[in-house]
Amino acid sequence: MNARSLTVFAAAIFAMALIQFFSALGGIGVAVVAALLLPFGTLGLMKFFETEVRAVWIAAIPAGASALGILIWAISHSAAGLVFWICPVLAGALMAGVVWWRNRDARRCALCNGGLAGAVAFQCPRCGLNVCEQKCWDFMRLRCRLCVQNQVPVFPPDGRWWDRIFGPATPHGRCQLCQTAGQDAELRNCPSCGRPQCRDCWDDANGVCSRCKWVVTALPEALKAYMS
Repeated sequence: MNARSLTVFAAAIFAMALIQFFSALGGIGVAVVAALLLPFGTLGLMKFFETEVRAVWIAAIPAGASALGILIWAISHSAAGLVFWICPVLAGALMAGVVWWRNRDARRCALCNGGLAGAVAFQCPRCGLNVCEQKCWDFMRLRCRLCVQNQVPVFPPDGRWWDRIFGPATPHGRCQLCQTAGQDAELRNCPSCGRPQCRDCWDDANGVCSRCKWVVTALPEALKAYMS
């Protein structure tokens, strides 16, 4: 657990303990309701701060915070209040159940190893890895962040495929996106508007013309679903 996670962890316990303390002032009924809400507040804080904490520690937050809140209440009121100690038990049991339910699916993100149970995930059309929406999927480029970093192509390198889709390469002009001259890159004219783009830019744009938005007719099946 890194320093940021520890800070969020401590802040979550403090905030939840205050909630449990003030709810205990309203009686056992209010205290129990608050204890049952603590697990969901914990998950909300973890998601808001985008913090990854091991399941065992997440499960400990509401139980520990509830126990701390009840302890402060008992000390400040000089009362035993044994019935109030059911609150940490309920908070911990409910959190454990929620964690189990969320992790019942063993699928993990191929890049960050985060759990995919109950989360939105995408299969990258370039490398085929299943990745999470939150950290590892690039919505703008329609690929995983690893393929963005490594510039993994989606179109075949075979020149015959490019000739069949675009016609022969042109040595004239510049790429409409990266401005590379035809002498330094293989330019392919858009079959719709005739504007040239280099092969790398055609691939990076997922086969979409930057000017007229024409789309390559022979998109790989893995990419078609995202383009539509």
